[in-house]
Amino acid sequence: MKSTLVLFSLICLFCSVTAQNRQIGGTDVSIGQYPFMAAIAFARKLVGNGAIIMQRWILTSASAVYAPQDALFDVQVGADTFMGSGSWYEVLSIYRHPEFVGWDYNIALIHLKGPITYSDTVQPIALTTTDTDYIDVTMISYGINEQDTQHLRKAEYTLSADDECVAFLTDSLAKEMVTQHRGYCVRSFRGLQQGQWFNDAGAPLVANSLLYGLFAFAEDEGGINEGSVAVRVINFADWIHSTMAAHT
Repeated sequence: MKSTLVLFSLICLFCSVTAQNRQIGGTDVSIGQYPFMAAIAFARKLVGNGAIIMQRWILTSASAVYAPQDALFDVQVGADTFMGSGSWYEVLSIYRHPEFVGWDYNIALIHLKGPITYSDTVQPIALTTTDTDYIDVTMISYGINEQDTQHLRKAEYTLSADDECVAFLTDSLAKEMVTQHRGYCVRSFRGLQQGQWFNDAGAPLVANSLLYGLFAFAEDEGGINEGSVAVRVINFADWIHSTMAAHT
């Protein structure tokens, strides 16, 4: 993956926001198992995922909300399937990390016009307060999959930041995200065939009911067991809290 191609590809995502093949190797789950999940739509087409962290705030990757027209985004919560029987919320504004340039600092906050109504299938998730270089997680994402559905799915991965995982990455900027503790390598469990696509952007990576990461990008989108990177959420905790406080 060339760094310029990452940025170009993210831009092209919003040139044509039709659904694309995505998380390979996942299994269907219900929203009741992961009630913090949010589907992010641009002109009512799925472009990414996010996590409910407060009643008017969704945490996601900046690449999921790359298009500058904030008014064309909205968010669905409480649904097993994208465009299913969930609730929709309009977006007031989107705050992308000021240093985001297409790959690194790949995090954003969506501020909703009104508060989310909590229920058994709609609940916030807490951010981890533990900084770790290695943890097994579950990634949750919407989107068209190899079964041609847009059902909520999960897949098991390992988040790591060791020398072996960095060596597995091919792009220097992807490596820098990990070595500078702004990201994690997203590694498949041994023996599993897995892959991700653009509309997995922002997919929460969770363990023990805590949010550790957000899917950022794959070096070879749609490839099997290729290098992938997630945002290391804990290292953006100060930015997250200060941004929400400034716009409450």
